[in-house]
Amino acid sequence: MPKFLKKPIIPFLTSIVLQLIIIFAPSLTCADKGIELYYIRYDVKTSKHQIVNTNLIMIPGENEFRAEKFSIIDTYGAIYATSNESENTLTQFAKENAIIELLRKNGLRSVKSKDYDTVVSYEGAIKTPVIIIDKGFVKKNNTYFVKAQVTFSPVAFPDKWKNLKTKSRIKKFFSNFISFFK
Repeated sequence: MPKFLKKPIIPFLTSIVLQLIIIFAPSLTCADKGIELYYIRYDVKTSKHQIVNTNLIMIPGENEFRAEKFSIIDTYGAIYATSNESENTLTQFAKENAIIELLRKNGLRSVKSKDYDTVVSYEGAIKTPVIIIDKGFVKKNNTYFVKAQVTFSPVAFPDKWKNLKTKSRIKKFFSNFISFFK
């Protein structure tokens, strides 16, 4: 190889290696900020028109690209309260109920059915923190309620996932590229 080509190739190869590190290892360029986005799903399983099982799933969604537009929504949750439960426990259960109600009203609904068994799923994404606006005990009904404010987005329909994934990758690439120069 001629001498005049050796020197320009080394900085060029170094810059390519650095760009690949930025693309494939974003945790090296950004400090850990904690979990801000959660994917949530509520499943209701029925068999022969009877509710058999319900399940609320909430997992970290830092790579969740299927969320459409986030908006701030007020939601309300209430549970039947007994006298031997702590306020923290009641607040937690009422908050879960508020998230379930939010998913039922605003989440993406999907239905899977086989024979007499049906699973209805409600999906969405929330950003933390969930802000509790009001909470308290209603003696008349023996219920504990929570009114909360949540930043929520329903999950997009599957036909939009490919475009949303492409947008997410482009956004992540430019974010990592800009953070390289900071």
